[in-house]
Amino acid sequence: MNNSEIKGAKELLLMLSDSELMSLKDTVTKSLNPTNNRLEAIDACISFSQSPMELLRRKKIRRDLLLQYLARKSISISPGIDKVKLVKMIVEHWNSSIKVTDCNENDYFNYQHSSQTICPIYQQQTQYQYQTTSDYTRQLSEQFTEWFYTNWNNSKNFCPEHFFDDVYLVITQENRRITGSQNVYCHLRDYIVKYNLRFNPNINNNQIYESPHGLVMILVHGTIHQQSTCLGIFEQTFGLVRDPTRANNYIIKMIFLDVRTTTEVHTESPHTLEQQQTNLKFPPPTFVLDIMRRYDSEQQMMNDEENDKDDDDDDDDDVNLKSLRYRVEEE
Repeated sequence: MNNSEIKGAKELLLMLSDSELMSLKDTVTKSLNPTNNRLEAIDACISFSQSPMELLRRKKIRRDLLLQYLARKSISISPGIDKVKLVKMIVEHWNSSIKVTDCNENDYFNYQHSSQTICPIYQQQTQYQYQTTSDYTRQLSEQFTEWFYTNWNNSKNFCPEHFFDDVYLVITQENRRITGSQNVYCHLRDYIVKYNLRFNPNINNNQIYESPHGLVMILVHGTIHQQSTCLGIFEQTFGLVRDPTRANNYIIKMIFLDVRTTTEVHTESPHTLEQQQTNLKFPPPTFVLDIMRRYDSEQQMMNDEENDKDDDDDDDDDVNLKSLRYRVEEE
């Protein structure tokens, strides 16, 4: 949790009675923390929870408690709203206090030009939460990069099947977002076939990030060439997700492409420009963290909805079982 979520969670947990709080603490910590101190119990509940959604969806955090909390914050709600939506509203409220600069998907690469441009993301988040250095992800990054650019530059084995149907491509210099596997394929293919460009990745400079729910982000940097001329440099980010319908292989879910050229680039040799590109100091990729947090949040909410549905089904089964026992005893 970030600082804003921790502060909000403490406010909400303080609304519990002593018995309710201690019961919640025992559930969350699996009775590993024997403290009877309220503040220590609250800290334990927070530290043992992986996310605010996980904490708030606990059965001991009742719907009426969430309603009371929202009322204290003067947040209006619709009648009959379910607990899952209440949890989402509270988490969004906690994060609404974080100072951000609004931006859209076409602004994801603008962070390089201004340290003040930050996409909606928890500012306390560091770039290392999702960054991974495991041998597996490093090997995945290198193999994927070599495979993708070999196929893309040759265009022969490059096809729409390399992407999810709902894939999207963000072209930052054109302020464009292209959606759909066929459209993304055609647009990328035009770079090679129509404009005769070749993209040369610097595989050793890749950055890899992985979310708990399986989204892998690979940041690739390299140079752009047209015949014997080096035109400039590029940054390309891929979001990969396993597809169980395709042998559980990684398929491309999203792409962000930023191309940069300068007037002086024509007088420099490709080797010189590649060396400059290798030595670039790239700022923390906050847009990647934002995408991954959103992806994890969506997956968590979907999981919470399923859990709440299962809990409701279990409660119905308990009621039916009690009813059945009562009728049997009467007979």
